[in-house]
Amino acid sequence: MDLNIDFNSRVPLYFQLKEQIKQKIVEGLYKEGDLIPSEREFGDRFELSSTTIRRALNDLVQENFLERKAGKGTFVRLKKVRRDLRKVLGFTQNMLQMGLSPLTQVISKKKQLATDFVIQSLALEKGNMVARLERLRLANGEPMMFETRYIREDLFPGILKEDLSGSLWEVFNRKYHYKPVRHSQSIKIAKISAEKASLLTIRSGSNVFLIKGVTYGEGDIPLECEESYYRSDKYDLAFEALIEE
Repeated sequence: MDLNIDFNSRVPLYFQLKEQIKQKIVEGLYKEGDLIPSEREFGDRFELSSTTIRRALNDLVQENFLERKAGKGTFVRLKKVRRDLRKVLGFTQNMLQMGLSPLTQVISKKKQLATDFVIQSLALEKGNMVARLERLRLANGEPMMFETRYIREDLFPGILKEDLSGSLWEVFNRKYHYKPVRHSQSIKIAKISAEKASLLTIRSGSNVFLIKGVTYGEGDIPLECEESYYRSDKYDLAFEALIEE
């Protein structure tokens, strides 16, 4: 890292260091996920005290430009994916808007009896079968969310034979002529199980965003429902509301 520290300036040394590191991150010279030099390396190269370096790096951590990983070092922080809860936006489109490369891994797909959650969400009867689809969604190779989708077997016969590594809603429309027009959802904080945590490469029991939703077609027909676990360290869920007087 090429920095210009002026020891004769009235600007504090820690502030010079902080601002120059920040500028190189903003300019893309240091990219998301890059390992930056250690405090010792900064000290040896620029003849700065450990107190000065630590203060500069601490400030950048607090400002979300850097993150520390125990036993590994200090890295340029990966920015969170912003998802506007007011909009129905598929994962692929959301990632592309953020300038990230989306990828979907199909973990499992099978038929099963509808659970109580599915029966209530899709207005089914006890004993009805649904298609269950589990997928891991990644951005730039990093696991972002784990989703389980329950699809009505009566509306989409044979759907598990289709390529489901892309947009599910596109398959609904193209193959079965059911166009999704509305999506309702609820969100809460939940603890992740060991199995799902392993797929998301986070610790078992970590807090995640659990989003449950139902997709409706024309005539308000429920098409499918979901239970999706979003990494809280990767997502910023936001919405905007009008104030009523």
